[in-house]
Amino acid sequence: MKIFHVGKRILAHELISGSLYLFLGAVVSSFLAFLLNLFLARNLVPSDYGIFASLISLIILITIPALSINTIIVRFATDYFSKGEMGKGAKLYKETLKILSFFSLLIFGIFVLLSFPIMSFLHIDNIWYVILAGLIIALSYITVINTAFLQSLLKFNFLSFVNVASALIRLLSGVFLIILGFRVFGGLFAIISMSIVSFVLAFIPLRFVLREKGGTTSISGKEIFSYAIPTTVAIFFLTSFTSMDVILVKHFFNSSDAGLYGGLSLIGKVIYYFTGPITMVMFPLLIKRHTRGENFNNLFYLAFMLLTLSSFALTIFYYMFPKFVINFFLGGGEYLSAVPYLGFFAIFITVFNMLTILVSFFLSIKKTKVYSAVVMGAILQTILIFLFHKSFFQIIGVSLLASGLVLIILLIYYVKLFVNIKNIGEIISIINNPQG
Repeated sequence: MKIFHVGKRILAHELISGSLYLFLGAVVSSFLAFLLNLFLARNLVPSDYGIFASLISLIILITIPALSINTIIVRFATDYFSKGEMGKGAKLYKETLKILSFFSLLIFGIFVLLSFPIMSFLHIDNIWYVILAGLIIALSYITVINTAFLQSLLKFNFLSFVNVASALIRLLSGVFLIILGFRVFGGLFAIISMSIVSFVLAFIPLRFVLREKGGTTSISGKEIFSYAIPTTVAIFFLTSFTSMDVILVKHFFNSSDAGLYGGLSLIGKVIYYFTGPITMVMFPLLIKRHTRGENFNNLFYLAFMLLTLSSFALTIFYYMFPKFVINFFLGGGEYLSAVPYLGFFAIFITVFNMLTILVSFFLSIKKTKVYSAVVMGAILQTILIFLFHKSFFQIIGVSLLASGLVLIILLIYYVKLFVNIKNIGEIISIINNPQG
């Protein structure tokens, strides 16, 4: 009975329950994504998969501002909704949608103009691959707003449903198009379909924002921009840690090796996606507590502990059963050549995970100056890869070194700001009282 009572208390914690909703949705959507990636890996030759992986990394890199926009929207929308200022929340939605729609068209146009240089750098022989990647980027900037508002309203269960439904559409459309012989086009069109479905479904519980009258409600543009600029910079360079390596491998290595590294990166990022719900749920909850002047450190301790333990557990599994993991995710074959690198790459992703949740913590409480450490680390990674790229071990080692240095710097900063004897007691107490 005592174990049942403790388990019930743990599940009742808003971080645990919210993470559980997103985790279950992430498991299902990740499984659907895995099925598509497995299908792509087995039905595309390594050179085609290398093209697809490099385009995905480029898309991720260029849509990093979309991730920062999500963070910015969540930061202020959660603040407004926590105070019951629904008019401000609705006005933020409408104004942001207008800006993002214009920005999406602008960035698509710029991307089309730069198609040929991108083709040359990535050694791609079809301009339409690049143009479709640009369309995906444009859609990403529009779809982010609905996801951000669902997160702000703490509607994690519906957000989980949207993720699963859109992933299902991506799988079905991708498999269908690949069977028809569209190769790389099939994977790209699948992402486009997913983006459209995601936006439409996510809007269903947000219809109230169109009915809500903002009236003369004013939003502090200065406050938003002063937060947005360093946040955008921080997230851009943070995300580049797991994108720039794939892009530079495509540049320095042949297509076959680039495909192998792309598969290695995909498997490694499973650790990131597996633990991602913890950070995603933690962020608005921290904002809510910070806005109301409540204790937020113990929530961060719990989130950091859950993420770190989960990441290390998966890393150990990767080290013990690398062949099984590669066979499971990529179907073996030529990808088994990546077996020696899998455990090492998992360590890098684990460190990156810890860095990500720490940066999210600081951004949630408006400590945006941490962007400078992230920028320096990302630039260091890029410079070192340009200098040392003889093997995958060098690439991964450089990434681990750069992200590890930033993690150490931010941990020291955190200790300086928050850790004392009382805080250490809180860290211990949350094990027995997770609802604190």
